[in-house]
Amino acid sequence: MIDLQPDLELSFAEAVRVLATWLGGSPACSRVDSLKGGLVNSDFGLEFDRPPFRAVVKIHGVGGDTFAEEATALDHLAAETSCPVPQVHLHDGSGSVIPHAFLLLENVAGVCMQGLDVESVERAGIDVELAGVLSELQGHHGERWGRLGSSGGASSWSDVFAARLAEVRAADGLEARLTPETLAVVDEAIALAGPELADAGPPTLVHGDVWDGNLMVERDGAGWRITGLLDPNLQFADVELELAYLEVFDNRREAFFAAYTEVHQLRPGYERRRLFYWLHTALLHVALFDEEFFRDFTARTAATITGRGAASRTGDPVGPGIAEPLGQPSSG
Repeated sequence: MIDLQPDLELSFAEAVRVLATWLGGSPACSRVDSLKGGLVNSDFGLEFDRPPFRAVVKIHGVGGDTFAEEATALDHLAAETSCPVPQVHLHDGSGSVIPHAFLLLENVAGVCMQGLDVESVERAGIDVELAGVLSELQGHHGERWGRLGSSGGASSWSDVFAARLAEVRAADGLEARLTPETLAVVDEAIALAGPELADAGPPTLVHGDVWDGNLMVERDGAGWRITGLLDPNLQFADVELELAYLEVFDNRREAFFAAYTEVHQLRPGYERRRLFYWLHTALLHVALFDEEFFRDFTARTAATITGRGAASRTGDPVGPGIAEPLGQPSSG
C-alpha cells in the first residue's frame, strides 16, 4: 500500500543542499514554498540565483529510492513520446543529501487544472488536447503487462489487476471502515474481475493517474493549452484503466470521448468493465483517506457489479464530484 507523507518540512539549508548537489557550488535559495495538492509526498517550489531559477522538489521518508520509478517514467515519456512532462533534474533515496528521499524536477509553467474555473468551451478544448496526448501514448505497446521497469511483467492483465484488487482489499483498516454487508458484496465483485477483464487487448502504455490534479495548463492567445502531465504511474495496461479513471473523477468528458473515439473505438462492454476500475479506486480511497463519499461509492459500485441492492436497480453509481448517475460516455 501507499505510504502517505504529505506533511514533511523542507528547510532552506536542505533546499540549498539539494540544489548544490545538482548545480554544484553554493547556490543561493531565495524561496521555499510548500505546494498544495500533494497527497502522498510533500512538494515544494524553489527559487534560486542560477538558471533555470526555479524548480520543484518532492520529498518522502528514507528507506529506498522512493522516486526511482517516477523518474524512470518521466524520462521514458520525455524520450519516447511528445507527452508534456517535467524534466528530471535529480533524484536520491540514500538520505545522504537530506534526511528524505527526493525528486528534483523542472518547474512546469501554468496552473493546476484542479479547481480551475474555465468556461465549458475552454474545458472542451483542453479535453480534446488531452485525448490527443493519451491517444499517442496508447500507440506504444509492450510484450507483457505491468508497471514500467517492473521485473519481468506478467502475461495476463486480468491476473495483474485481480492482484491489485486483492492487495487493496487486504489493506489495514478496511474491515473497520466498511460494513460486513458491503465487504461481502465487494468480495463477490472482486471474484468476477478476473474473467470479465480477460480480453484486454494488447499491453498498452498508459499514464495511469490522469486527473485534473495532475494536469497543468496555461492560457495563451489561442486559449488554454496543456503544459504538463504530472505524477505518472506509467504502465502497460488495459487502455480502459485510463479511461475509467478519468471518468471516476469527472464524467463531463463529452469532448474528450468525441475526440478520443475518432482514433480509438471503445470496446463493447466498456461501461460494465469500467466498474471494476472504479471499485479499485474507491477501495483505495477508503483505505488511504477513509472518505465517507468513497465508502458509499464502494458499496454502490460493488452492488452494481454483482446485481445486488438498490444501486443495481437505479443505474451506475455516482462518481466523485458528480451530481447525476454516470451514464455511457458521449463518445459519438
